[in-house]
Amino acid sequence: MMDARKLSECELDEVYKFHRKDAQKMIRIVSQYSRAANDAYRRGDYVSGYHYSLMAQEAQFAANCLIAKAATKIFKSVNRTDDLWRLDLHGLHANEAIRVLQCRLQQIELSGQRPKPLEVITGRGKHSRGAPVIPAVVTNYLKECRYRFYELRAGAIAVRPKFVELK
Repeated sequence: MMDARKLSECELDEVYKFHRKDAQKMIRIVSQYSRAANDAYRRGDYVSGYHYSLMAQEAQFAANCLIAKAATKIFKSVNRTDDLWRLDLHGLHANEAIRVLQCRLQQIELSGQRPKPLEVITGRGKHSRGAPVIPAVVTNYLKECRYRFYELRAGAIAVRPKFVELK
């Protein structure tokens, strides 16, 4: 079993920066190729514009792979225990957090275990620009999918998984 200690805020920031840096570099490259394509099209150089556009698409694909890899590593760093009933979403982007939550709820629902609600740690949004993103996205998802949930404390939600009786 992996180390179950909770990462400090400073350690979490370092994990986030370390795993996201390559993806962020690649996203800057995508932006550069996109600008070059746009500039080439504006001056009527359609061959170069097309070439830069293809390069931007390839770089975007690579960036998406790096983003997914970073999300997986961050998730594993933050969720170090084998606790099926606790899910920490710190360090994940909104779409990644929803994907992880969907998978965990499905895993629980298919397991047939019913001891308690799933504790979802969304955080309070200290690292969000403006309003907290993850808590809002998670609660919206849970409402849309008609899950029963309640706030445990600031930054933590308890979710009651849906169980289907197998016949």
